[in-house]
Amino acid sequence: FDCQEMTGARLENQPTNNGNCFGTHWEARLFVTDMMSAIATTSRQVLGPTTLALFEDSGWYKVDFSLAEISTFGHGAGCDFVYEDCILDGEVPEWGKGFFCNIPMSTDSNLQCGMARTS
Repeated sequence: FDCQEMTGARLENQPTNNGNCFGTHWEARLFVTDMMSAIATTSRQVLGPTTLALFEDSGWYKVDFSLAEISTFGHGAGCDFVYEDCILDGEVPEWGKGFFCNIPMSTDSNLQCGMARTS
């Protein structure tokens, strides 16, 4: 995210499906394209360095960090991306454009927002 003051990574704290994902996956708002996000999607997901570090820190795995992929979602967006609301008064703040949108995906709309910034 290019946010040097960020320490650690947030875990999911809201329901994302019928199961209980609280505290067992990365926070979807920040890590939606990471394989350890609680969101199932057809968008391309990555095995990010944060997930690999978690695996290695668990003591159960020896990780090859050269296999880590950097997600384009939030990459280089800075601390506002991490700490500020993604929608303010119904609008996407300047720092969030290209990452967040205020038009929900629907089959009735020609203009849609996708998680991977590709639609």
